[in-house]
Amino acid sequence: MNDCHVVAFLLKRVDCNDGITSHCETLMRGLIKSGWKVILITGKIGYDDSSKRRFESLKALAAEWIVIDKFDQTLASFGNLGRIRQIIKQYKIELLHVHGYAMLGLASALRLLSGVNCVSTFHLLKPIHYEKHQDLKLRLKKLLLKFYLRIFAPKIFIAIASDIETWLIDDIGIAPAKIRKVFNGIDTNYFHPPSAEEKQEARHKFHLTEQDFVISLVGRTQWDKGHRLLIDAVRQTAVGHPDYAFRCLFAGSGDQTEEIKNYAFNESASHSIFNFLGYIQDTRSVYWASDVIVLPSLAEGFGLVIVEALTCGVVAIRTPTAGTFDQIEEGVNGFIIPFDGRDALADYLARLASDRELRSRMQSGALKLSNQKFTLEAMTLGTIAAYESSL
Repeated sequence: MNDCHVVAFLLKRVDCNDGITSHCETLMRGLIKSGWKVILITGKIGYDDSSKRRFESLKALAAEWIVIDKFDQTLASFGNLGRIRQIIKQYKIELLHVHGYAMLGLASALRLLSGVNCVSTFHLLKPIHYEKHQDLKLRLKKLLLKFYLRIFAPKIFIAIASDIETWLIDDIGIAPAKIRKVFNGIDTNYFHPPSAEEKQEARHKFHLTEQDFVISLVGRTQWDKGHRLLIDAVRQTAVGHPDYAFRCLFAGSGDQTEEIKNYAFNESASHSIFNFLGYIQDTRSVYWASDVIVLPSLAEGFGLVIVEALTCGVVAIRTPTAGTFDQIEEGVNGFIIPFDGRDALADYLARLASDRELRSRMQSGALKLSNQKFTLEAMTLGTIAAYESSL
């Protein structure tokens, strides 16, 4: 075994704007600090001017980054088995870490060829994965996924949320001994509550005043992130409480940006409420400017942005997707709303805007919970423990 352990991350593609890549970047920092080397073996890389810094950060952190053309296509990826086997040998890779489940078949083949085991982190839990369906096509799709995950099961599944752990055991039939629950963690040296001066600077950056009540949604500008629900709820709250200056920041990019903008700005009064920032590399400045973060998604694997915001002392409101009940203690550090909970969301926003004492109490609750459960150190130690049990 090497003095310095070597793990390879397998990803079918890298989107420098998304949460999976953000998680990988943070985990790499923790692993490297703990004496591990990380090799990246990935498909195509996507980034723009705003996310170029993350691309450069990943490149600097990786001991080597091998990009394989058409890696996101099953036959093409299997056509590279020989090449990846040589990479494993060349860099003395001891373990493969598959992010998502698309690469599990490839990892299983590599295990047979090279003897190197793999672990896998499941990053997204969609309703189709756990709901009971009458539609034959959806039932068949779910059955095929179950078969796939059981046949190509890694040595260890890393579940980043309790919902995913339960789903793997109850729906897929994975033995509990093959699962490690490791919450996503963040660097608390970087994400922390702002000083009064830092908060003022963050608000000035986004043209906000001290009197504004600021709501943020950080994530891809795709309808499944829940922009419609938040836009409707903020409008409803602003109409019902004209004495408060509600402002809503959307940080993120996506191919449905223009559709969502058109929906937000179909009323003239909305132009002063909604602000689309595009992709923001430094999301901390958004959290520092915010009073509340809302994540009304239809599907999540964890919702890392919520943890980042909690660690900055921001109250959180989210729908009950994966990770919610690990992150939110109802009424203590945030609120949980139904997927169609426009009225509930509007009510919570109004309460938080009007009750400073409630907001302050919940901000303290946010900090307490995040510092207990979601640190980079805890995530790194949990991941290394999963690695060591797989070697």
